[in-house]
Amino acid sequence: MLLFMPGCIGAQLKFYPVIAKSGPGPGGWQEACLEARMENMTTHDSHICALGIGMPIETRDNGYIPAWEAAEIATECINLASERIVLPAPPDNPSALVCLQFKDTFHLLLTERVLGARVNLGCRKDISPTRVGF
Repeated sequence: MLLFMPGCIGAQLKFYPVIAKSGPGPGGWQEACLEARMENMTTHDSHICALGIGMPIETRDNGYIPAWEAAEIATECINLASERIVLPAPPDNPSALVCLQFKDTFHLLLTERVLGARVNLGCRKDISPTRVGF
């Protein structure tokens, strides 16, 4: 299985405020959209893995998380999830199944770093996607 996702997407991944942070303390919400083309190099089965990535703007544990830092955290988790799920995927696994496994692992890793973060299949229509592997 091959995921077309180079390790340096952090500068490309853009988080946008969805709910503005108002006042001191925890609050606000930011999201990014990742569209990555996954292709099984054995069967040539291909799938666009579209993931909506959400993260608080400020939390009690992490403090203020600017968009650039949210992108760095997400990118680290994306790369680790890719190493755990995509690279060792058996050659007969459909790329859509690998996408689901990748999403679940990415979500687990991301919530370990930022409590309350989310990873969903699909993206908000008003968030410009970061497209990788096209």
